[in-house]
Amino acid sequence: MRSFVAHTRKLAAETPATRNRIIDFWRVVAIIVVILGHWLAAGIWVQRTGDVELMNAVQLLPFSAWVTWLVQVMPIFFFVGGYANARALRRVEAGEQRPSDWITARIRRLYTPVVPLIAVWTLLVIVMRPLFPPDIVQEASRAGTVLLWFMAVYLVLVGTAPLTHRWWQRYRWGSVAALAGAALIVDVTRFAGDQPGFGWANFLFVWATIHQLGYWWAARDSSGKPVPHRVGWVVMTVAIAALVVVTSVGWYPVAMVGVTGDELTNMDPPTFAMVLLGAAQAGLIWGTQGRVAALVSRARVWHAVVALSSVIMTLYLWHLSAMAIVGATGLFAFDGAVFRFEPGTTAWWLTRPLWVIVLTTATALLVALFARFEWRINPTARPARKGIVVVALLLCAGAAGVTAELGLVESDASINWLIPIAAFSGALLIGAYPKRRPGHEGSVRGPGTASRLRSTV
Repeated sequence: MRSFVAHTRKLAAETPATRNRIIDFWRVVAIIVVILGHWLAAGIWVQRTGDVELMNAVQLLPFSAWVTWLVQVMPIFFFVGGYANARALRRVEAGEQRPSDWITARIRRLYTPVVPLIAVWTLLVIVMRPLFPPDIVQEASRAGTVLLWFMAVYLVLVGTAPLTHRWWQRYRWGSVAALAGAALIVDVTRFAGDQPGFGWANFLFVWATIHQLGYWWAARDSSGKPVPHRVGWVVMTVAIAALVVVTSVGWYPVAMVGVTGDELTNMDPPTFAMVLLGAAQAGLIWGTQGRVAALVSRARVWHAVVALSSVIMTLYLWHLSAMAIVGATGLFAFDGAVFRFEPGTTAWWLTRPLWVIVLTTATALLVALFARFEWRINPTARPARKGIVVVALLLCAGAAGVTAELGLVESDASINWLIPIAAFSGALLIGAYPKRRPGHEGSVRGPGTASRLRSTV
C-alpha cells in the first residue's frame, strides 16, 4: 500500500502541464457516484417468513424519480471519453499511427480487465451451482456482470472513433444533429409505432451523440478557445428545462435509472432523455471548469485523483461483484440475520454506513487482486490484419453485451458457454491479456497511471 501511494504520488507530480486534469476529476467523481449509488440502492430484506425480497431503495425515497437525475452519471463517461479519444487520435490523423493500431491499443486497455471478471464468474457459477438454487446463482452472476453493457457500447465507439472523428471534422454540429435525430426517430418508432425492438438501436445513437459532443469540447480546447463558463450554464439550464418538459408531459419516464416494477426505463434501452441529461452534465462540467481546475491543481487532491484513476476500471467492474459476494455471505453464512431490517426504515438507514464500509473493504480486496490486469497492458506488436481487429472487436463487444443483457447463465444455472468462449477468443486475437513485468515499478505502472498521465489527453 505504501509503495502504491508513493508511486502514484510520483506520477501525480510528473503530470504534464498540457494534461486536462478536469477530465480525470470528473471520471473519478462519476465512478464514486456510480459505486455509492449502486450500493445504497440495494435493499436486501429477509422477512419473518424467511422469504428474501430484493428491493431498489430509490423507490423508498421521497421524489425518488427526480433524485435519479443526480445519481445517473453514465453520460459523463461517454462525454469525457469523446474528449479523450479526440485528443488521442491526433497521432493517427498526423500519420504517426495506423487507425487499427490505435484501436487495438484502446481495446487492450479496456478489455484486459474484463477477462478476469468473466473468468471468475464462470468459475463461481460452476462452484455455486450444486450448492444454491438456480435462481440465486442466476441473480448473483447477473449482478456481478450486468455493468458490462457499458463496455460493449464503449468498445464499439472506440472501434469507430477514427471514422466518427473524421465525420465530426467534416460536418461538425451536423454529425451531432444526425445522431440526436436518429435517437429521436428510434424513440418515435418505438413508442408511437409500438415497435419496442427498435429501442435497442439507441444503445448506439444515444451514447454516440454524447460521445460526439465530447469532440466539440476537445476541438475548442485544441483551438485555444475553451468553452466559456456562461455557455456551460446556459447549456445546462436549457437541457434541464427540456428534460423537465419531456418528462412532465409523459413522453419519457422521470426516473433516469431502471426501477423494479417499471415497464419503461430511460436506460435499458436508453432514450433521448438521456441525451438531454448528458447535455446538462456537459454544461455543468463547462460551467465549473475554473473552480475544478483550481481544485485539481492542489497536490493532495490531484494525487487522490491519480490514485483512483489508476484502478478506475477495476473499481467499476468489481464493485457489484463485491456486493454480490457480501450479500450471499450475509444470506447464507449468517442465515440472513444482517438483512432483517426492512429497507427504508430508520434502523435500515442507520446501518448504511456499516454496509458501505463492509463493501468498500470487500471491493478493496478485489481491486488488490485484479488491478494488475489494468496496469499490465500487453505492449507487444499489434495484429497485422485489420480483419483480425474487426473480428476481435465484435467478439469482445458481443460477449460483453450478451452477458449484460441475458446473463452468463441460463434459468437452470447452466453456463452459456458461447459467452466465455467468445470473450476469451476475442481477447486472444486482440492481445487483451496482461504482460508479465518484473519488479514493483513494472507491476504498478500501466494505462491507469503512467501511460495515460504522460499523454496530452
